[in-house]
Amino acid sequence: MSEPSAKAQVFNAAMAPRLARLYASPQIVGQRRRLRELIDAKAGEIGVDVGCGLGHLTCELARDVAPGGRMIGLDMSADMAAGAAERAAREGLADAIETRVGDATALDLADESVDFVVAVQSYSYVPDVERAIAEAARVLRPGGRLAVLETDWDMCIYASSDPAQMRRIFDGRWRFAHWQLPRQLHSMFRGAGLTLATAEAYPLLETRYDPDSFGVGLVEIARNAAVRHGVDAQEADAWVADLHARGAQGDYFFCANRFMFVAVK
Repeated sequence: MSEPSAKAQVFNAAMAPRLARLYASPQIVGQRRRLRELIDAKAGEIGVDVGCGLGHLTCELARDVAPGGRMIGLDMSADMAAGAAERAAREGLADAIETRVGDATALDLADESVDFVVAVQSYSYVPDVERAIAEAARVLRPGGRLAVLETDWDMCIYASSDPAQMRRIFDGRWRFAHWQLPRQLHSMFRGAGLTLATAEAYPLLETRYDPDSFGVGLVEIARNAAVRHGVDAQEADAWVADLHARGAQGDYFFCANRFMFVAVK
C-alpha cells in the first residue's frame, strides 16, 4: 500500500474556479453520468456524497432520488460545503440537499441510516482510508451500496518529449495520501464486510489540446505541485511548454483511467 501523508488535503475557496472548470469538462460530465448509472439511485432513497466538493454530483443524485429522497453532501472544507450549498440553492434543490462540514472517518450519521454512499476522488486524500470505508459500511442499511471512484495516478500519462521528466513532474505521491488506491479497494471492502458487486474502468482519453478538457486543466495543478515538492521550476515550465507545443503540432495525448467500484452491504 502507498504510504499515507500526515493529513488529508483540504480545498479552499481560491481553488473553486479551477475545480469548477474541471468538473464541467465533457469527460467528467460523462464520468458522473456513468457512475450514476452504476449507483442506480431510486426515488425516496437517502444518499451521502463524501467529499462532495462543489456539489455537482450531489445535485445530480438529488434529482435521481426525487421525489421523496434526499442527499447529504459532506466535505472537510467549509468552502467546498458552502459552494455545494450555493449550487443546490441555484438549482432549486435546497430542500433536498443538506451540506455538512465533516470527516469521512467519523460520519455523523446513525447506523444503517442511508441507502448509498458515494466517494469520488475523495478517499485517496484520506490517510486512514480503511476507517473511512468502515464508516461508510456502518451507516449503510443492509443491501445499501458504497460507490467509489478513484484514479491510479501511476497509470496517468501525457505524451512527452522526455517521458522520465513527465513522470518526475506528474507524481501522484505529491498530491494524494493513496495514489494507487484502486489496486487496494477490493480488499478494503472485504475488510469492512462489503461485497464487491461492480468494478470497471472509465478512460479519460484526449488526443486534442483543448483548454476546457480535464487533462489540460490538470497540467497547471501538476506543475505547481511538483514545484512545491522540490522540482526545479524551470524544468516544470519546460514540461508545460512541451505539452503546449505538442498541442500546436497536433501531437497532444493524455490518458487517465478512472476506476469505479460498487460494493454492497
